[in-house]
Amino acid sequence: MSWINFLTVIFIIYLVYYCLNLFFDLFLSPRVSVGDPSEDEMFFTETHTPELITAIKKDEPLIEEGEKEKPIAYFPSAPINASGAISLKQLFSLAKNNLIEHTRAIPY
Repeated sequence: MSWINFLTVIFIIYLVYYCLNLFFDLFLSPRVSVGDPSEDEMFFTETHTPELITAIKKDEPLIEEGEKEKPIAYFPSAPINASGAISLKQLFSLAKNNLIEHTRAIPY
């Protein structure tokens, strides 16, 4: 079976399926009048009354100079596996010479 025969069969099957769906929708499905309300509709009523919420302004305490937040010290939780910091230029040169393992291509 060639590709043309295969695609022709697929197209014919799709065309028959589409025509059957169209025929079913137009001729076999029951007609529903537009004006009558359906029994499947659900109506919800609100049982509570809305209440007005007003914003209350609270006085925030002023932070004095002595009480300012101190910077948090960073303590790594895992051991450091790096041998040292290198610049971005050195990183690209190491990648170009295949001295480091990288998972994606880097545009040089």
